[in-house]
Amino acid sequence: MCPLCGSQNLSGRMDAPGASRLLECADCGIVFLEPVPDDLPALYEGYRREGGKRFLYGAEALVRFFRVRRARLIERLSRAPRKTGKNLRILDIGCGRGLMLAELASRGWECYGTELPGQAPGTSGAPFKVYEGRISDLDLPSEFFDVVTLWHVFEHLRDPMRALKEIRRILKPGGLLVISVPNIGSLQAKLFGRRWIHLDLPRHLYHFSPRSLGCALRESGFSIADWSHFSAEHGISGIILSFGALISGRGHDLFSTLRGEGKGFGAAAASMAFAPVAIVFSVLEALLKRGGGMTVLAVKPAGTK
Repeated sequence: MCPLCGSQNLSGRMDAPGASRLLECADCGIVFLEPVPDDLPALYEGYRREGGKRFLYGAEALVRFFRVRRARLIERLSRAPRKTGKNLRILDIGCGRGLMLAELASRGWECYGTELPGQAPGTSGAPFKVYEGRISDLDLPSEFFDVVTLWHVFEHLRDPMRALKEIRRILKPGGLLVISVPNIGSLQAKLFGRRWIHLDLPRHLYHFSPRSLGCALRESGFSIADWSHFSAEHGISGIILSFGALISGRGHDLFSTLRGEGKGFGAAAASMAFAPVAIVFSVLEALLKRGGGMTVLAVKPAGTK
């Protein structure tokens, strides 16, 4: 049965690691992993390096740049009619090291995050608070947050519909929900198939298209305010990294090299040389509303609980 719309109209899309496979719902378009691995936390062991970093070389500087960019986007979306974030509360689900939260805290926001047990950053002296555990198990106060964000986290959740209902409960009426996910309906997903890096099996349990993500939000009582089909962070990198996997015939050599785990420098160099083509391709697929990454801004309607 489809976990999003309850339909029985399912078909196999591709095999996945272990005994799992990807199924697709013909009615809502969601693609999901079935069955879900028993020990999900084990899939994230070694996800971050010592000190919380994920990459070597200059990649960490890019990570920080994009986290500051996210903070500025959130402030721009939510400050009207206010001029600052003062007294505004944000919850970043799957906050990682809290780089975006730290930036928003410096701008006057009251900041909170969530992370998996054992994955939360050291927050001693940090200007934000991090809860460990799934959002649906934290018993946060109702109508407490002005903004809730999920940056490439929603696809990892075991029960996304339950999470959306909980997010709706803890958001203030008129509050904003920002979700950014890979787009299984993108041109790059079709081009690279199982080599597409944003499949990230088996950690990505759900794979959304604009159709299925819109369905999930509307079913949960949100109003969709805006879409973005271009992601400089994940759209362009998705093409570059997937191209490297395609030409190497092995795995994502550039990604492994940036993490200090691989020795596929030839494929990594070829991937980087492909960057200008990737930028043009990413812009074109976004113009066609089939970008590799998509971000949706949704609103909890005023006057609702």
